[in-house]
Amino acid sequence: MRTALASVAALLWVVWVFALLVFRRRPELRVGTPREFVYPVAALVIGLLWLVSTKALPGSWFLALYMRAGVIAGVLLTAVWLLSLAKRDTGIMDVFYPLAAAVPVVVLIAQRGTWSPHEILTVALVSLWSLRMSLHIGTRNAGHAEDGRYAAWRRRFGPHWWWWSFFQVFVMQGVTVWLWSIGLIAAVAVGPQDLGWQHALAVVLFTVGYVFQVGGDLQLERFKKARTDRSQVLDTGLWSLSRHPNYFGESVIWWSFGALGLVHPWGWMALICPAYVTWFMSAGSATPMQERYLAKTKPAYADYMRRVPAFFPWGKPQ
Repeated sequence: MRTALASVAALLWVVWVFALLVFRRRPELRVGTPREFVYPVAALVIGLLWLVSTKALPGSWFLALYMRAGVIAGVLLTAVWLLSLAKRDTGIMDVFYPLAAAVPVVVLIAQRGTWSPHEILTVALVSLWSLRMSLHIGTRNAGHAEDGRYAAWRRRFGPHWWWWSFFQVFVMQGVTVWLWSIGLIAAVAVGPQDLGWQHALAVVLFTVGYVFQVGGDLQLERFKKARTDRSQVLDTGLWSLSRHPNYFGESVIWWSFGALGLVHPWGWMALICPAYVTWFMSAGSATPMQERYLAKTKPAYADYMRRVPAFFPWGKPQ
């Protein structure tokens, strides 16, 4: 089983990297940036560590559990990719992205069947976040055409998109979520536990993040229904504290998952993951991408930027 899994993963990895190298020679495709190579390299390093690990090595059991989580997520997202081919809608990945983090955690804990207070809380928090977000995105996208980002890629790659979408969207985001989930897997790996200060911290962080994320989404939905002009800017409620309160909430929720991982003796090492999520949401991709789009399409957004912090509610407007 180990050899077969390694062989399949190696084949997919070679195709992924080879395609990135080929496509980057065509500037009009706009792929193959240095950042896009980070994910296959990170997956390769973890995979090699797993292959060479033995039971005598510290951390080998965690690596094995982490790889099982990756396989579960991989099977889920491969099924979603096949569904996207049938529907001709790559955007369904947005609906399943949160589940790619939650399903492995739930499956691994359910297989163990011990259901300690620590395990129940872990499943409850990750399920509440993932199911709410999947339902929100699914409801928002229902009845609409494929999201513009994916439609643009479909036009750009033409006949290659059916197979390249697997790597560009499903594998890329799957590996991203897998890397972000190290803290959650640490929470699984520690096994049955009673509740402690880590759980109190996790609940506080999750509550703050959930209020910002869910509250921001609900306020935005109400605003879109009530506005009379698409150029109007939402600058009340949570949107008066941050220009992207839902993204800020997402990052805080991932810090709550990191807090759950602190129950594991090595869990502090996984805090790099919520730190990376915070960077990704605030400066790496999510917020800057939205800022560029909104600044171009909404004349009033420049004034909004001068009045309200971009990401952190305690930050300075810019």
